[in-house]
Parts: sequence; C-alpha cells; structure tokens
Amino acid sequence: MRISVVIPAHNEASTLSQVLVEVEKLKPYEIIVVDNGSTDGTNEVALQHSCHVIYYKHSLGNDVGRAIGAREAKGEIVLFLDGDIVIESKELQRFVKGVQQGHQIVVNNLTWSVYLKMRPHYTTVGKFMLNRYLNKKELVVGSLIAIPHAMNRDVIENLGWWNLADPALFQAMAMSRGVDIADMASVDVIHTNKVRPVHTGTSPGSPYPKATSRIMGDHLCALQYVIETYGKRGGFSEGNRDREFIGKYKPVLLQKEKAKYSAIIPVSEEKITIRSVIQEVKKAGVDEIIVVANGADAETIKQAKLENVIVVEFAKALGHNVARAIGAMHATADICLFVDGDFAIPAKKLIPFLHAIEDGNDVALNDLQCLLDMFHPADPISMGKYFVNLVAKRPDLWNNSLTAVPHAMHKKVIEKIGYDSLIIPPLAQMKAILEECSITAVEFVDVIKTNRVRPEQHGFVNGRIPAFDRIFGDQLEAIAYLLQHTNGRGSFTDGERDRDIILQLRREEENIDEC
Repeated sequence: MRISVVIPAHNEASTLSQVLVEVEKLKPYEIIVVDNGSTDGTNEVALQHSCHVIYYKHSLGNDVGRAIGAREAKGEIVLFLDGDIVIESKELQRFVKGVQQGHQIVVNNLTWSVYLKMRPHYTTVGKFMLNRYLNKKELVVGSLIAIPHAMNRDVIENLGWWNLADPALFQAMAMSRGVDIADMASVDVIHTNKVRPVHTGTSPGSPYPKATSRIMGDHLCALQYVIETYGKRGGFSEGNRDREFIGKYKPVLLQKEKAKYSAIIPVSEEKITIRSVIQEVKKAGVDEIIVVANGADAETIKQAKLENVIVVEFAKALGHNVARAIGAMHATADICLFVDGDFAIPAKKLIPFLHAIEDGNDVALNDLQCLLDMFHPADPISMGKYFVNLVAKRPDLWNNSLTAVPHAMHKKVIEKIGYDSLIIPPLAQMKAILEECSITAVEFVDVIKTNRVRPEQHGFVNGRIPAFDRIFGDQLEAIAYLLQHTNGRGSFTDGERDRDIILQLRREEENIDEC
C-alpha cells in the first residue's frame, strides 16, 4: 500500500527538514507539504527534500491545509503530521502499520494524559466527552485534532476531504458510520508542541486563548452533527421520565402564607431515611418543606407525614427530576432548596446554600470540584458536567452542576427558565448561564459516599449504565440548547479558517465532473 504523507506548514523552516528526514525513512510514495503563508523559507526546505509543495501566499487557518493535502494525496494510506514536531520514523511506522493491518483510522493514543495528577485541560475534556457521547469510550481522548494520525484513503473519499478542515466533525462522522478507529500508537505531542501566540492570551468573547476557543468550537461543531443525526439527546435514553406531565399539572398551593425558605424533597422508597432528611432541613430553618412522593411506597409517605410537612402524592413514578419541578411549582418562598430523600445532610451544611441566595446569588451549587483532584482520570459524569460549563464559557464552575444536590435557586430564576427545565438539570443550568444569572459554588457536601446505590440505575443493564445514559443525554440537551441560541460553534472562533478556498476547490471538482 502506497503511503502519502501530508504536512501543513506555516513558517516551519527551523524544524521541517528534521521532520522530513524521519518521514523519508518510511519510503513514502509522496510527501505533500501545504505551505500556507510562510515567509521564512519553508517552501525552499520542502523542495530540497523533493516534496510536492502546494503553496498559498496567505495563511489558510487551522486544518485547512491538512484537508487540501488530503485532496491531493494518491496513496492508499494517508499519514498526517505537523511541520513543527519531529517524530522518529519508528514511531510513525506504528500508525502506518495500523492501517496496513486493516484499521481504517489510527489516532494518537494520549490516554496517559488523563492519568496525570492534575485537573484535565479544557481540550482534554472536550476530546474525552466527544468519544463518550459517541459511545467510543475505549478511545478515551483519541482524537483527529492531535497528530500523528493515519487513515485509509477510502475513508477520505467516503466522508469528503473538505471535512478534514473540521477534524472533530470528521471524527464524529466516521464514528457514526461505523469506521474502524484504533489507537495502538502513542506519541507525546503535548510537551513537544510549539507554543504560539494563539496558545496564550484570550480570544474575543471567550475566557480561553484562541487555540482553546477554536478547539471548543470544533467539538461543538461535531456535537451539532451528533444532535442532527441522533436527536437532541444524542440517542441516549432518559428512562421513564414523563416530560408532558408538567405542562398539564396545575398545583394547588397548600400553604396560604408565603414562606421564607422552601425545600423540595423527591422520594420513592425512602422510608428509612426520609424523617432524618426532613429533620435536618428543619434545623436549617426551612419553614416550608414539600415532599413529592414520586410513586413512593406507603411507608415512605407515612413517615414523611409524621413530620407534619406538605406531601404531594403521585401513585405512578414520573421519572427522574420531574418531582423537583413539581415541588418548585408548589413552593411559596423566593428561596428554594433542593435535596434528595435517600440521605440526610447536616443542617450546618445546608444553611450556606440558603444564605448564598439571600446574599444575592441566583443559583447556589454543591462545590464538587475536589473530585477533579481526587480521581485521575476523573469520572465521566464529572467530566461531562465540566464540559457543559466549559462550552457555556463558565470554566470557573468546574464540574459543579444542578444535577447534584444540595443546591438552591431563587424563584425568579426558576420562573425565568421555566419549571419544566428543572426536569433536565444541565439544561436548567445552561439556560441560567445564558440568562446571565449569578451562579456560585457554595461548599463541598459529600454526596458520593452517601448516595444510595440503585442497581437498576447504577449497575450494568444490557451492557450499559442507565444513569450514565440519562445524564449524558441531559448534558447533550443542554448543549443542543446552547447551539440553538448561538450558532453551530457555540459562538466560539473558527480559527480564521479560509473556508472560501475549500469552496473554490470543490466547485472546480464539480466543474470537472460535469465536463
């Protein structure tokens, strides 16, 4: 099988020769250097090594040169590199060998990076979650955004060379169509990557540097494709959640006087814990407690009523988080506290959430960012929560989310975003962020050790974990809402990609075909 090597380059004269020396050891059929806007002699270096040089006077922007090089490639195997990172030929050979063995794409295995004793980088989170949302968790952070990678030319022809200008999108397309992607080769390109101006400073309208902003936008572009292909939940189940119920439900307020604080406690089978949960909430000073019996057993309801609180009963389980919305509809206070009925949280831990709203915040979250320091890699749910905050341009919120209790909200926020939004916690949070509500993480409450394990939700069912599927789907709904209310990149920069040159080349191909 013939090997074509594609190397986009912009002012890489100082390293390109060394890169090409290693590439030549592979005895490739051709080496294509796409020189876009170099002024340092990059072109001359490439010609000295007998490369096929495609020259543009101006910079094409990220990944466009890679796509144009792929368009010109004739080999059955196409290997993609950068001009600024020297990689030994024996390392490159592993990528080629993977395609020779039958894999259609071989990506760089950077799994080791998630085991580093540090919080994951923003782009690492994006790569990790794209694979998770596409049910390719085995690739961990394997991505076409990172070089080296190799692929069978048939994949390029089937998916379109022009889509390589958006590597995350190309990857999503490949995964959705069952392309065989492997990661048997690993090269450290993180510590060897050349630091450029786009890696520092900030991008307009973004809290991140230009390069990070571009990569965030690339992942959102890929997720836009996922959502268009599989629906706003990416094909993930939400269990037995009854969404339509809230639209039909008309609450009858059972407390005539307005409360200072309202607490909402959904329950199902919590007869052992519900009284202690309520007692701690009372100690926190909450004067209106609403227990929503969501298909609960009789004993749980009996135990709740012994505490002289409001109990709203439903014979049929309405599904996850529907009870939160119902409870909020019954609440008379401006400050609403949300807890679960399966474990008691000490009053001293609940009070700060109430005070945070009193102090002017709109939303007060459980501060779980310590989980990013405790586990390496972080668990996929925490990574997903973190990713939602990252694309919402709130990296300061880390992995803190309305998915976790306890949390508190001002009633005006709930009314603004809609009671039905509470059914999908990440969506509620995304709406609150886009409404520019004040959101803060209050303090750490351990809900990991105390959370009740439910085999039907947290165990494997037909090879999947239902709770993970539900939460991943919820996160994608939040992302779908963001994309709907911004653009296909979540308003992140496109990295000054020259889309016009791609359109021009595609038109030329169409004209040739017509002739």
